[in-house]
Amino acid sequence: MEWAVTLDQFWRQADAIKRQTELRVEAKMGQLRAMPIGDLREVLVQYRFFTIYYIGDLALLLARMPFGKLRSFLGQVLSEELGDGSPDRSHPALYDSFLSSIGVSSKALSKAIPENLEMLDALRAQLTRSTVPFGIGLRGMGGECLCQTYLTCLHDHFRSNAEIQSRGHQIDWRFWDIHIGEIDLAHVEQTKSAISEAITGDPDMVAELQEGYRQSIQAWDSFWDNIFFGKAPQEVI
Repeated sequence: MEWAVTLDQFWRQADAIKRQTELRVEAKMGQLRAMPIGDLREVLVQYRFFTIYYIGDLALLLARMPFGKLRSFLGQVLSEELGDGSPDRSHPALYDSFLSSIGVSSKALSKAIPENLEMLDALRAQLTRSTVPFGIGLRGMGGECLCQTYLTCLHDHFRSNAEIQSRGHQIDWRFWDIHIGEIDLAHVEQTKSAISEAITGDPDMVAELQEGYRQSIQAWDSFWDNIFFGKAPQEVI
């Protein structure tokens, strides 16, 4: 794809990319509907590592950003991710509670796919040495906009799994109540609005934003390919 040269063109392309991403994600996530519960648990555990890394990356991005609407908004997002001052309501804690409620053991929570951790470490290193517009595309849009697309599809398919449906009343759905629905959809639109205000019509800034977003797309695809196509998780010390 030939990338845009103006911010308006970029947003139109981002919408088209979202639709393409949804088609790719559907092809992967459809496997979850009939997946044995043990395999399904292993798949769902892997997302927790993205959540953990995202919080640290967002803090690093915020530290480098100028004061303004986007920095204040992403600061609010970071506070929500951390539970607004309550560790028990932080999003990693809520996700772990969900995993526990579907039968994931505490030991299994530490089993990550090494290639995914390497990729997340590489994204963090890239974030620290990149320009701010690049970082916004990589972890601002990548974290809020792309994440919502993947999570919605993930939720729709795993929730249709017969094993999940049979124990639905026992499951802690709080993480999903936050991330599937109006709250997260509002975050996506607020992110886009704040980015439009922060990124001027300067072609160099638009190009850096685009490149960060492009690399985020590649990272997300690799992250889930590693999960679905045979990469074995190992215990993280």
